[in-house]
Amino acid sequence: MAEMENMMIQVNRLTRRFGLVLLLAVSLISCAASGSRSGSQDAAADQPLPQTTAAGTVKPEPFPKQQLTDDLMFDILLAEIAGQRGEMETSVPHYLQAAENAQDPRVAERAVQIASFAKQFDVAERAARRWVELAPDDIEAHKALIALALHIGDNNEAIAQLDYLIGISDDPEEGYRVATALLARESDKDEAVVAMEKLVTYHPDNPHAWMALSRMAVNANNLEKGLDAVNRALALSPDLPAASILKAQILVRLERKAEATGVLETAVKTHPDKAMLHFAYGRMLLDSEDLDGARKQFGRVVKLEPDNAEGLYSLALLELETKQYASGEKHLQQLLQLRPDEQNAYYYLGYSALEQGDNETALKWYRKIEGGDYWSQAQLRIAEILVRQGEVEAMQNHLRSLRRVHPDQSVTLYLIEGQVLTDAKMTAEAFALYGDALQASPDNEDLLYAHSLAAEKLGKLDVAERDMRRILKNDPENIRTLNALGYTLADRTNRYEEALTYISKAYEQKPDDPAIIDSLGWVHYRMGNLDEARRLLQQAWDMTGNSEIGAHLGEVIWAQGDHEAARRIWAVSLAAEPGNAMLLKVINQYDP
Repeated sequence: MAEMENMMIQVNRLTRRFGLVLLLAVSLISCAASGSRSGSQDAAADQPLPQTTAAGTVKPEPFPKQQLTDDLMFDILLAEIAGQRGEMETSVPHYLQAAENAQDPRVAERAVQIASFAKQFDVAERAARRWVELAPDDIEAHKALIALALHIGDNNEAIAQLDYLIGISDDPEEGYRVATALLARESDKDEAVVAMEKLVTYHPDNPHAWMALSRMAVNANNLEKGLDAVNRALALSPDLPAASILKAQILVRLERKAEATGVLETAVKTHPDKAMLHFAYGRMLLDSEDLDGARKQFGRVVKLEPDNAEGLYSLALLELETKQYASGEKHLQQLLQLRPDEQNAYYYLGYSALEQGDNETALKWYRKIEGGDYWSQAQLRIAEILVRQGEVEAMQNHLRSLRRVHPDQSVTLYLIEGQVLTDAKMTAEAFALYGDALQASPDNEDLLYAHSLAAEKLGKLDVAERDMRRILKNDPENIRTLNALGYTLADRTNRYEEALTYISKAYEQKPDDPAIIDSLGWVHYRMGNLDEARRLLQQAWDMTGNSEIGAHLGEVIWAQGDHEAARRIWAVSLAAEPGNAMLLKVINQYDP
């Protein structure tokens, strides 16, 4: 009796945990005890949901009536109880046995789940075959069998099932899209390509088959095979816009950008009514920095499809970039009619107003942003506008309120407030703010770094060095901090060898960073290595034309005695950034 009670307790627990399959088992037990299956089940239980597939809506047959046997009941219950206890070596074979004996496909589906969880994928494939056998119209059963067959290398089975999915589809393109999506999950990408190649041999005159092969080859980074396959698709169907776009994308990855542009240019001339081609061509021109050409293509997209959200957005941003504010705002407003909560549209409407000097309208749009990619940027813009208007306290209250509402964004909001205060020459206030923030997050790298920079500006070199060393204690290879600490030591102390060590470590990791090259040149200048300093600073200057790098370069050249060359560097730098305080200080020091 005790064993029976224990079994019933386990059954009750399993009913709550595993649901449908165990309820089936328990209902079978109940029916066996009463000697009848009729009249005891809810009619709705015999009406499985229809499935929507690439082939359309398939209404599966009702689940078959299941004759309960002692063996079937034993296998299901034992498998579930063993599974709950983690005894998968017992659970898996008993569920497979139940699946092979049962006529209900749900038992086979459960066997697939159990065997897959136990990583017994060969058993899971056997169970999936049984599932397909019992429910041949169940698309999910076929998908499960495909995934398992691919996983264990049973390519023949996978290909047969993929061909079935393609065959039942009313839309051959959609059928191949489903097949591509399933094969793309395969970890062995080359094997997935081989499988798709086999499928293509079944349908060699179908351009969508070659398109699918091209995509699989690109996914496996076999670009030449992908290009060959998409060319075959275009040979079969020259009017296939998606094939032209795919070919252009492959050519770009093959670094044959001029050819890619030519493909799309020809395609839009041949098919001027295809918005997707104009959009792709616009993106290509934009990537080539042909802003006017890209704008015209996106304009064509919007003309062909006035409700094309991506076209409206792309066109609007290009119009704003080229200062066509009225037109850009009009298209952003159209986008908002389609997507009333489009956060990016709010941001760029705010940007447009700000560029035109309309701070109040900019604030209105920025304050509408509640999330998305530009939320933090919007808060920065709000803070900057308020400070420019002399409303520092309002700015602080705004960001303080946001920190209460969004505690997970507190660090970002502290950094925004500190940056705005620093830009407003309120460095002491920024330093104090960062100090308050560090009370709650003492090891936050961004807060420590910002605090150190503020400390350096205030002449608190001990604090700046302490903060940077704390970062390096947690992250010894932190490039930004290695460079900053090295530059600070080189510029504000005579510990040049130590400074060189830190900057060199940063340079080893990022030798093409102009800021690090500038620091390296500066420490060499401080050590008296003028030729090396000039070489490095000239390199950094040539890369960026940055005014502060120009100030350094001019100072080194002046020290070498070439005053006219130094003046030319400073003049160019001053023209680019007339108000740069560091540059003006250097010029006044050497050539007042």
